Amino acid sequence: MSNSPAQRSDPGMQALADALQVSFRALRAAMVVLLVLYLASGVFIVRQDERAMVLVFGRLQGTGSERLKGPGLHWTWPRPIGEVVRVRTEQIQSLETTTFSVPPPPPGQTAPPPGGDAPLRPGTDGYSLTGDANLMHSRWALRYRVIDPEWGQFRVADVIAILHRELDRAVQRVAAEYPIDRALRTDLESFRAAVSDRLTQQGLRLGLGVQIVAVEILSVAPPRQVADAFSAVIAAEQERSEKISAARAEAARLLNEAQGQAARLRAEAAAYHRRVVSEVSADADYFQRVHAAYEKNPEVVARTLLQDTLRRALASAEEKFVLPVGAPGQQLRLLLNRAPKSPWLESE
Repeated sequence: MSNSPAQRSDPGMQALADALQVSFRALRAAMVVLLVLYLASGVFIVRQDERAMVLVFGRLQGTGSERLKGPGLHWTWPRPIGEVVRVRTEQIQSLETTTFSVPPPPPGQTAPPPGGDAPLRPGTDGYSLTGDANLMHSRWALRYRVIDPEWGQFRVADVIAILHRELDRAVQRVAAEYPIDRALRTDLESFRAAVSDRLTQQGLRLGLGVQIVAVEILSVAPPRQVADAFSAVIAAEQERSEKISAARAEAARLLNEAQGQAARLRAEAAAYHRRVVSEVSADADYFQRVHAAYEKNPEVVARTLLQDTLRRALASAEEKFVLPVGAPGQQLRLLLNRAPKSPWLESE
């Protein structure tokens, strides 16, 4: 229907039409700007310690290694069409379990002292059973790293809950193989390593897409009711260790002294051996020479030996008496050495 000349000339209608056209143009421009902003909101940045996966209408996009978006700038359809799922793959994550520990007292209350006859509260006080039918409290921490984000996010319902459950199961099974003395004191590191090995093997078997980095013992203690007895045992063992160490040190000192004395005696014996052998060898040589001379001229050698003997005897005598010989009843008497005085007689 064509407008009448009156309508065309009506300035109010013309102004309204112009305003509507301007509004439509502004609305189109605003829609274009909103569309650009909407599409630009699909830009996302993946940090160095992350990997990202893109979902479009709830379906994972990409195949193979293209499913994981590495560090850098990426784009996908914004919500509600697309969704970005971020997974920290390089950062070590942790979880703790208090299944086997006693909960702290409520605010305003103090923990009961060691000892006492108060029983454990089943369902509240956690504990594990050891291989020798004793009870033990402990707190554990698990350090892990995600190595397969797709598996952990879309193929397993709750990786953290499964890890928590498997950690508790590993602690229960390993504790049942260890006596309480080994688990608490003497073989604590072996106990922790056994829990770590069992949990690692179970994680590989289940294929959780995570790597077990470390399993740590945060605390371990006997039940409060028998803590005093364990403390007494520890004190006795420490005293025993100190005495054993002192005895070993004394034994080492005595051994060193005995070895030094033995070395000194061996050295003196060796020197005495050399001296005696030298003297005997010299005497043997002298005897051989004298024997050879005696066979040639026995009388001369015998007279010479007698004179040598008398000379040595007279040289060592303190007093000498020479009496004439030849008269009847007269003799030659020599007083060689007087009997030495006893030091005990002199002291008296």
